[in-house]
Amino acid sequence: MSGKQFYNRIGKSRNMFLIFATINIIFFSGISFTFVIPGLKGFSLFFMALTLSMYFIVANIFVGLFKDRIWFVFTTCIILTGLGMGWRLWLEWGEFSLVEHTSLAVYIGYPSVSAIIITMFFIIGNFIFVKKENLSLR
Repeated sequence: MSGKQFYNRIGKSRNMFLIFATINIIFFSGISFTFVIPGLKGFSLFFMALTLSMYFIVANIFVGLFKDRIWFVFTTCIILTGLGMGWRLWLEWGEFSLVEHTSLAVYIGYPSVSAIIITMFFIIGNFIFVKKENLSLR
């Protein structure tokens, strides 16, 4: 499937892709924040690669949904990542395995870095999509 077909499919079923992207960010930020921070207990390169690939998919969905709305994507990603982390902390409150991850640097840093990564993927995908779209119009 080409990029244009993918973005056309997103345009036809916007709500389904928006729900998928939202659940994806919440789920992966909740599950992975204890596995993707280098230097902390539980770091796994596999989970880091898996999380980055899922964030890449979400960013490409956002390209089809929100063209040229960088700040909206960034803000949405911070909120959804924070919700995912909050969900995981609420479920496992008091667990010994989360002691190392309960610091202000993790609470602020992980949602910020995740939102920056998704936004960077969004910017790159948007640039490539707009460039290809402009070339096809000529």
